[in-house]
Amino acid sequence: MLVVLAAVVCSGLVHAQMATVPTPLSNEEALSFIKGKNLNSVHLAGGEPYLQFKDDGTMYGNNSGSSDSGKWRVEDGKLCMTWRQWEYEGCGKLVRVGDEVQHLYPDGASVHLIFKK
Repeated sequence: MLVVLAAVVCSGLVHAQMATVPTPLSNEEALSFIKGKNLNSVHLAGGEPYLQFKDDGTMYGNNSGSSDSGKWRVEDGKLCMTWRQWEYEGCGKLVRVGDEVQHLYPDGASVHLIFKK
């Protein structure tokens, strides 16, 4: 009985760990997630930007009373953004971690945005 219980517990831990492994979005998945969408997000440096990704490749953002506009595109599963004033510029992977989608900085080492459901 103890062996069966240990196996069930270990199986649950492995499954929980697998659910948190970042899974990169394909180009098609990334495009479907972004194009034409209005998304709420959390910026790890502070704030909760509301972002609009229009079908024509333009975007608009509002974060704590500050707003900006720019251009976006998806390239190899990466979301590329160029803002007029805000400091982010470049292409970062979109990865699914559990039930959220994260946008990484171009270096791939840290999270830029976490998109809320």
